[in-house]
Amino acid sequence: MTERAQDFVTQTPSAPADRPRMADAEFRTLLTTHRRAVHGYLAKRTLGDAQLAEDLTQETFVRAWHHPEILSAQQGTPLRWLYRVARNLLIDHLRARGSRPTEVGSPDLTVFAEEPALGNEIDRLLNNWSVRQALSALTEAHRAVLTEIYFNHRSLSETAELLGVPEGTVKSRCFYAIRALRLALREHGLVP
Repeated sequence: MTERAQDFVTQTPSAPADRPRMADAEFRTLLTTHRRAVHGYLAKRTLGDAQLAEDLTQETFVRAWHHPEILSAQQGTPLRWLYRVARNLLIDHLRARGSRPTEVGSPDLTVFAEEPALGNEIDRLLNNWSVRQALSALTEAHRAVLTEIYFNHRSLSETAELLGVPEGTVKSRCFYAIRALRLALREHGLVP
């Protein structure tokens, strides 16, 4: 573990007795694995305000520490959860900052609070990642049918010819692939 990660663990306040938290080893692994990505994500969105990026990164991991369930196998990688928390913390910071007078010499970050495109772009990237994860859970035959029909925009007959299977098989695989994909996306929290 890096010295910086060790400092973070020792500086983090202890959780209240009624609140679950991650084991120290799990937290250290989470921190060393994803800290750089979360900090880089926030550094880009705070327009070079290193202190704000560091504060938001630390708060993101404090919240993660109190949510050990993000490490469960059903959740997939915790990075998606960390990005969403970091984004929400940044938005909360910008809203709070907008309710008080502008600080002298600070960069104008209100563009991120008012810009829905930032949130849409983050959500789009997270959704793309989740769809890719869900697709990777499908069998090769199902993935091939969905790729040809929906991503390569081929007809059923073109797909059947390309894959060397009857058109009825393509229809059947497509039906079951969409069903399996919906289940996988539900596990990622994208389908209610």
